[in-house]
Amino acid sequence: MKPIRFFCGLLAVLSMCLPGRAAAETLTFLGKSYCPVKYEITWPFSTNATKAAKQGTGIQANIYELPEGKKNEDKSATEMGSDMSRLRILSAPLKVGDKVDEDQILITYEMPLENLMAEKQALSRTELDDVEHALAYVESQLTALRQQQADLENLATGKSVAPIAVRMGARDIDALLMRRDYLREKYELAKQSYDNAIIIAKSKFGKDQDVHKLPRIGYIRSPASGYVLWTNYRLVPGMAFTKQASLISIGRLDPILIRASVHEIAAQKLKVGDPVSIVFHTLPGQTFHSTISKVDFVAQPAMLQQPSFYRIEITLPNSDLRIKEGMRCDVTVTVPDAAK
Repeated sequence: MKPIRFFCGLLAVLSMCLPGRAAAETLTFLGKSYCPVKYEITWPFSTNATKAAKQGTGIQANIYELPEGKKNEDKSATEMGSDMSRLRILSAPLKVGDKVDEDQILITYEMPLENLMAEKQALSRTELDDVEHALAYVESQLTALRQQQADLENLATGKSVAPIAVRMGARDIDALLMRRDYLREKYELAKQSYDNAIIIAKSKFGKDQDVHKLPRIGYIRSPASGYVLWTNYRLVPGMAFTKQASLISIGRLDPILIRASVHEIAAQKLKVGDPVSIVFHTLPGQTFHSTISKVDFVAQPAMLQQPSFYRIEITLPNSDLRIKEGMRCDVTVTVPDAAK
């Protein structure tokens, strides 16, 4: 009996030494909500965003926070390189929270007379028509010279015309051919310039606007669908902007992004697809569920002696727009503890 008891006791000790099932570890870190795409339209028509992709003349898409340091620079429109000395507002009917569609009019302003004349000059067909007429004249001359050259060659066979006359006729034809090729190239360039001016004018004044009857009104249109996030409090009818100023911000709120900086030890345990629970500080008692959509492989800048932090992103549906940009939250992730 003693050997059996000894053997059972040994088995019990060994079972205690064997690794058990990995326990779950709960990680909690601070996050903040961000619009996945944000557009800030400023006067002159540019943006302070440094990490941005161009969306057309003067408007850029920004998926990062805009720098705060340069927003209040006291620069005139002329110093900023604008061809308009002032921006006089005629209407700005939208308010924060309004939904906008792509190409929807956001702001209507008075077009300065000198700028209107410059727009009309760019849309003039004068140069294009001049080149077209010159090309038609050269074509008619070329037809006449070719017929004349054929007659000279017939006469030359009977020695009724001196050979030099035939050679001079051929040179005149070659010169006209060179002139025709030059005018054709000039016509193509003029046509491209005119077509581009039409496209630019329609983007400014509207797709249905007759560009040959431009009104003295300019429009600032939405670069994409979204919501009005912010408007300048001075953006009212009658206000004239002469210096650099932010006018309006448009952004997408559904879905919204949750970003967090995670310590390097915790970041090693996270991966795309891990389920998360989110509780916003302004919405206590309400828990939102989603999954991690991105884990950065490059750490955020830090001193050599400091630990590294990695950014993670979570995409969260926001159809009811309860979650606004900049709301802080606690993000909780449960991951297996591989160390146990």
